[in-house]
Amino acid sequence: MSTSAVEKEYAKALFMLAQRTDKIDLIAGQYGELVELIESNRQVKFFLLAPQISAEKKHRLLKKAFEGRIDQHLFKFLQVLIDKRRQNLLSGIYRAYAEQVNIYLNRVEAFAATAVKLTEQEHGALADSLGRHLGCSVMLRDSVDPHLLGGLVCRIGDMVYDGSLRGKLVRLGQQILKEK
Repeated sequence: MSTSAVEKEYAKALFMLAQRTDKIDLIAGQYGELVELIESNRQVKFFLLAPQISAEKKHRLLKKAFEGRIDQHLFKFLQVLIDKRRQNLLSGIYRAYAEQVNIYLNRVEAFAATAVKLTEQEHGALADSLGRHLGCSVMLRDSVDPHLLGGLVCRIGDMVYDGSLRGKLVRLGQQILKEK
């Protein structure tokens, strides 16, 4: 899912505020939890996105639910989004904000699918290896893909590294055909 220019501008403004107040990670964590709550709770999502519900009512609910529980700057940011009727962009703004944080901290997010669950040691070794290869720190999220016979498939941004058994067999077959 691509991020719009408007979402990037709001994310940039929030990031600059978070950077100025030295709360980059705090706001990222709280904002991520908030987006997860909204995406997982249909009633909350409907309430925030419903145009027939006034901004006043939305402000009252936000105040009741979050004031004093989340960073004051993030709270005010949410209020601005509601005032500007941009609450439908919450998830996209969060993605753009997280991307800004990762660039600032020189880290990337990587996803690895494996045939069997990685141990903590394997997880750490893979993250370290990827980090050395990429020249930055890596936040690795791994999952088990029952369709893989062995090996792993790693996705970093738009790049996919296929180290799966199936991928190796396909490449071997192509190489054999090429040599004939």
